[in-house]
Amino acid sequence: MDVTRRASLFARVQIHAKPAAIHLATGCLLLVLAMSVATCRLDKLVKPAVHDRLVVNPASLLDSAHAGSSVEVIATLRLASADGATLSWNATATAPWLTLLTSSGGAPDSMVAKLRADTLSQAIHHDTIAFTSMQSPGDTVKVPVAFTVLAPSPELTVSSLARVDSAFAGSQRPHTFTVRIGNTGGLPLTWSGSVDRPWLTLSPDTGSVPPQDTTSASTLVSLTPSALGPGMQTGTVTITAPGAIGSPKTVTVSFKIKPCAEAPILADTVVAASIGVDDCGAPDRAGSLAKRYSLTANAGDSLSFRLTSGSFDAYLTLHDSLGTLLSQNDECPGSTGTACILEFRAPATGRYVIEATTAAAGATGAFSLSVVRERAPSLPQAIGQFRGDSTASIGIGAVTPESVAVFKATVNDPNLRDSVRLELEVVEVSSPFSGTATHVSNYLGVGQTAWIRATGLTENAGYHWRARTCDRTLRCSSWVSFGGNSDAASDFWVNAIPENPTIDAFSLNQFNGALVIPVGGGTGGGAGSAQTVTFKATVSDADPGDVLVLEVESQPTNKAFDGATNLYRGTSVASGSTAAAAAGYTVPLLGANNYHWRARACDQTSRCSAWASFGGNSDVITAATDFHVP
Repeated sequence: MDVTRRASLFARVQIHAKPAAIHLATGCLLLVLAMSVATCRLDKLVKPAVHDRLVVNPASLLDSAHAGSSVEVIATLRLASADGATLSWNATATAPWLTLLTSSGGAPDSMVAKLRADTLSQAIHHDTIAFTSMQSPGDTVKVPVAFTVLAPSPELTVSSLARVDSAFAGSQRPHTFTVRIGNTGGLPLTWSGSVDRPWLTLSPDTGSVPPQDTTSASTLVSLTPSALGPGMQTGTVTITAPGAIGSPKTVTVSFKIKPCAEAPILADTVVAASIGVDDCGAPDRAGSLAKRYSLTANAGDSLSFRLTSGSFDAYLTLHDSLGTLLSQNDECPGSTGTACILEFRAPATGRYVIEATTAAAGATGAFSLSVVRERAPSLPQAIGQFRGDSTASIGIGAVTPESVAVFKATVNDPNLRDSVRLELEVVEVSSPFSGTATHVSNYLGVGQTAWIRATGLTENAGYHWRARTCDRTLRCSSWVSFGGNSDAASDFWVNAIPENPTIDAFSLNQFNGALVIPVGGGTGGGAGSAQTVTFKATVSDADPGDVLVLEVESQPTNKAFDGATNLYRGTSVASGSTAAAAAGYTVPLLGANNYHWRARACDQTSRCSAWASFGGNSDVITAATDFHVP
């Protein structure tokens, strides 16, 4: 609507009282001269009850937007009092397309009004912003608003308009960010994108956006650092929408390319890290990625570097502080996939750069890098062998009744930062040492006690063993044999399953003194004389360390064996030996006494073999005679 502002009270007073005002002004001037009054307001002289007037600038608003546009038109109105005093004010507007951000305040002040065309037809739309002041009751300041809505048009918006990123030189992972393309206008738009640098790409590079849509369309901007040298690279992404308001839009890209970082590393440490596509390109190997580390060494230091990985074929290079290549390696002797530079002697005190990289271009994965100022670990100390409870010790050459043994030792290294472990070579005494560890402990700190639990030991076998200390770089001390005995002697025996002894039935024999008594033969001797019959047999036991005795049961031929009477035992012998037992008899006055006998082997635990009968003849009563007295 069109708005016409009526004349103010002050204006009407001026019209009707102009002559009087002239006289009053003259009187005011005289009063100023006489009383040194600084100012004199004519309206206050005419109508002293009227307070300071509210002044709004600009006095009217005239703006435009395209039909269907969702972009708000912003207008700022400044409010003040005519004489600079502070006034409170209120403001109102009626049209729904006109929004006042604040509706009250104190002058001097400012107020923001927003005009929206997205719901309006193509025409000129009117409204009025009315301001009132408590200090000027009845005096309303009206600001007419004319809002011209033009024909619909697409309107291009882009966010964001700038991007800052960084990457290592030669890294292979493209960096990306999203540029959102919007249309705040009332008609659809079609856009296309372009770049001005070969390391910038867009996907997609064309598209369309419906009216009043700022979320559905975007393009992915990729920044490829692999071919860029160190320094700041800049480029521009341009989005163009023909016929659209705000077209073209540009996005400024700043891409900082950093040289390879060199993380500090100390000697006698192990670094666990990984090579990824974000890492820098290896300066010495085209297409490979790398991690670089710097080390300070003294002249004459002997240094060893090992790079191992389960993911890639490792490659190592070593440079001085000026970048001169000092050494490189692809394959550590005696291993596969591990690179090493061993026993490098630093020619001068200074900084050295180790580069962990890959033999194959583009390979990635986790790795372990060790740097050692070479000194071999110390010999293991306080080595010992124990039963499965790890407390009860096993004596040297003793038998353990378990198929498990625990070995302990204290491990040390002159490199206090090293991690060390205990390595053992535990083999049956029938096998010589080969120099290859059969059991290893976990890695421990220097000075700690390592222990190894060996299970599945062979029943009835004798073992000898030795130990050494090794660090993570696989440098090891010399071997130390346990027990202080010959390496051909057993340090311990395993007897987890007790077994019965055995007797060789074919070895049974009978003697009178040194003379063999044949089967059915006699002892000889006169009536009433004492005769001794000695029984012998070969006895054995699979259980190591067992000692055996020969037990004999000798009964008259008219009495059956009962296992309880007429038993004779000899002295203990080792397994595989001939054991003997003796029985005494008296020669009868008349005739002869006939006997049959049997024997068995028994160990110190009272486990015995089966009985074995002598002579190969019948034991059925009346039994055949094995011997007679006399």
